[in-house]
Amino acid sequence: MRTLIHSARTLSPAPADSRAVDDRTADGRAAVEAPAPGATPRALFITCSDSRVVPTLLTGTAPGELHELRTAGHVVPRYRSDAHCAIAATLEFALGTLQVPDVILCGHTDCTALKALQDDPPPAELPLARNWFTRAAHRPGPDHDHRSTGGGHTPEQRHLLAQLHHLRTYPCVSRRLATRRLRVHAWQYDDRSGQTLGWDAASRTFRPLRPALPAALASTA
Repeated sequence: MRTLIHSARTLSPAPADSRAVDDRTADGRAAVEAPAPGATPRALFITCSDSRVVPTLLTGTAPGELHELRTAGHVVPRYRSDAHCAIAATLEFALGTLQVPDVILCGHTDCTALKALQDDPPPAELPLARNWFTRAAHRPGPDHDHRSTGGGHTPEQRHLLAQLHHLRTYPCVSRRLATRRLRVHAWQYDDRSGQTLGWDAASRTFRPLRPALPAALASTA
């Protein structure tokens, strides 16, 4: 986790000309190295399907080092035993078969999916997305109590923390957290500044990532 945090906290803002990244990898190398045979990923990285979020660039990882799960709005629906969905299956596979020690849930600023979610009601011309957000996402109402997520957070951060809570409802996650076989992290990437913040459950705040804080940023809240 320390090397992932180091890369995330030092990522430069995306260049105005996206073609500038076409010929380099996460750490600036000109060629992509093939993953080692049988390599196991170091973390499950759950993030938004937004094309501006590139997990390997954000974490400085090579092929084979991250197991990725991407959804519109980085939504993780609450666990339901009768729900047969790709998110539940991917979680179960990553934890049960790949034995990843860390799960990173990464949101980002200026999320277009989250903006659509905040429309009331969500756009009718997107029936599948409307159903996805309405059923699975965090939509705080006027009487929502934000104290559990630490009052002054942005809507994007509250949404991220809600997905973190949903993640913990999966038995494969909660069992491993209880036995300290798993750490879960909530990160927010600012695609304007390039800075990544991590949720610190102890202080109930988002703090700039530092390699010395991987344990503190392994949220159990």
